Amino acid sequence: MTDSASFLDRHHFLLRRLHSLTGVMPVGVFLIVHLYTNSTAFVNPAKFDHEVSWIHDLPYLTLIEWCGIIFPLMFHAAYGVVIAMTGRSNARQYGWTDNWRYTLQRITGWIALVFIVVHLFHFRLRHWIGGANYQAVSADETPFLATVAGFESLTFLWVLLYAIGLTASVYHFANGLCTFCITWGITINDRSRRGMSFAAGGLGVVMLLWGFLSLYGLTAGADRERESAKPDSHETALSMPVESRIGG
Repeated sequence: MTDSASFLDRHHFLLRRLHSLTGVMPVGVFLIVHLYTNSTAFVNPAKFDHEVSWIHDLPYLTLIEWCGIIFPLMFHAAYGVVIAMTGRSNARQYGWTDNWRYTLQRITGWIALVFIVVHLFHFRLRHWIGGANYQAVSADETPFLATVAGFESLTFLWVLLYAIGLTASVYHFANGLCTFCITWGITINDRSRRGMSFAAGGLGVVMLLWGFLSLYGLTAGADRERESAKPDSHETALSMPVESRIGG
């Protein structure tokens, strides 16, 4: 037995609990906030800009991102791969609902992992290799317009793949929420587990709706709102050098 396998076996209980916990807090909480924030693009650009600016103005944002999102997500994904590679599905033999949910949890986990990597590279890391920086904003480019530019660079096929990745991510979280409650002893009988399944399913529907509204607001609905998203003349004037404003 290799040292890595021995380590995983020795700390199986702890790693499983940490994997379960990080899937809900903070990764799942971040997914909820992220989808809600993006869905405001469907309402209007000003609302989207306000929500994004509020997040960007948080103190210690870089520390929050790395310690509260990126590191937990990396652990959850890495140990999730271990579980997916070592677990076996018996859905074909039994066909029970829980077994199919177990199988779909692993399938959607793989899809979500690929989707997240592609999404991060496109919107956050692409400029590292000379690509466009869709995080950069200025007096002439609001968060809404910068994000829209990122989606405008995608073809219809990519938007479709985004929709698939979004659906997989939401299912993976909603179903994982049910497993979390079982793992941590929150739902201890069939009645409570059924209730949790309905609640998680309802939350998943809301999150999926937010996700599709954000896709529409940042793609098909963007042209309709583009003009209203631009800073008005007063804001633009304030961003100009003093010499220009006084006619110097």
